[in-house]
Amino acid sequence: MTEPDPFDRPGTTPALRGRRPTFAGPPDEIDLPPLDQLAPTLDPPWTKEDTDTPDRTTAYQHPDGHRIGLRVQPRGLAIQTWITAGPDLPPIPEGTDIEQAEAQAANDARLQPGRTWHAVLATRRSKDLAADLAALVRDHLLPALTRKPKHVSTTTDEQKADTATEGPTT
Repeated sequence: MTEPDPFDRPGTTPALRGRRPTFAGPPDEIDLPPLDQLAPTLDPPWTKEDTDTPDRTTAYQHPDGHRIGLRVQPRGLAIQTWITAGPDLPPIPEGTDIEQAEAQAANDARLQPGRTWHAVLATRRSKDLAADLAALVRDHLLPALTRKPKHVSTTTDEQKADTATEGPTT
């Protein structure tokens, strides 16, 4: 009889997997208040739209065509946020070549028409969801319309304090 080759395929006998009882819920789930209670109030000309599921999604509209959306992800572990730029860029003003180049550079640095910028808020790490969500929209999404960041850091104040006390890592 020959010895089995260690590079042969393993046997096809399926491994038995334990099943969770049907009444048991998912192991990680966070009960969040309805999103329409957490959603920030944006200054005019932003208007809040009516959605089919106000407890799970919220949307805002700007007269220039910009849109902001918020959505609670399944099991409540995160809130996904996004901003979509309107269809038009600001016009390049008449003037000197330097002024036109500066205006073109400003247009190139911003979120381009129809493009979307996303950020996620981890709900498990947040102590005040409404304030953290408002700060995320105000500090990360809205500035992307004029100056798109290279990345979005979604740390809360508690995480910043932990990082500041830890010091640099080597």
